[in-house]
Amino acid sequence: MENDGQNGPLGMSETELYEFLDELLQEEAVEAASMTGNSLEEELGSPGFAAAAAANSYAIKLIMANNAYITRQLLDQGVLPNGEE
Repeated sequence: MENDGQNGPLGMSETELYEFLDELLQEEAVEAASMTGNSLEEELGSPGFAAAAAANSYAIKLIMANNAYITRQLLDQGVLPNGEE
């Protein structure tokens, strides 16, 4: 993970979050496919997985906003250097 918090908000970058959530979705789809006998592609195309994939962008926006909020609080409290020193 390249985001060390020095060049922006703490936590994963937006790209890293998308990659992570896609990996989680794939893992869940593999598990579901093994239980249902469907292919991975069929599971990923099912309404439940399609809805979960669509919700990723909303979840990521919320996570990014929260990371920015936490970063700002830590900067304001002097816990993180503000780069002006």
